[in-house]
Amino acid sequence: MLRMDSLIALPGLLALAACFSTGCALFQPKPTTELTAQVKPNGVEDGKVEAPPGNFTVEVRPAKGKPIAKEQPLAGPLSVQEALEHTKANKKFKRFNLQLHRPLPDGRVHSMILQYDRAAKMVDPEYDYSIQSGDRVIVIEDTTTMLDDFMKQMSMPFGGPNRFTGKDKKTKYRFEG
Repeated sequence: MLRMDSLIALPGLLALAACFSTGCALFQPKPTTELTAQVKPNGVEDGKVEAPPGNFTVEVRPAKGKPIAKEQPLAGPLSVQEALEHTKANKKFKRFNLQLHRPLPDGRVHSMILQYDRAAKMVDPEYDYSIQSGDRVIVIEDTTTMLDDFMKQMSMPFGGPNRFTGKDKKTKYRFEG
């Protein structure tokens, strides 16, 4: 027959078994706060940062004349703005447009148009990409004037400067109302 002591111990044993099987926090091992692995950034050995291999090119294209290309070694992380400042390509023209041509693994080239803020004299942070090996930063002289900017801004409420060109694929003339 069952004794009274065993009837009292049975629920305690069942509770203990339930805690172990469900992962009760009371019986879990305490996590260690020490890291067991050492994390090193890429290219870091003995505290020295190695430059990634490769070169990039900054090309300056004037409105008239031949373009000038200057190949630079890629020494560490570099953004488009920093590349312009190091090569002084941002001082060549008062007004210019920027492009970044990046080679793709399959041999094609991805062409990106970058926004440059002339008032702040900086590449828009949204377009200030990191330079990679093989990149080509192209500075193209912009021959438009302040009057051109004014006319463009004034025509924006009416659909922009290209609204009344008369060239539309569907109809002979394109007039939107």
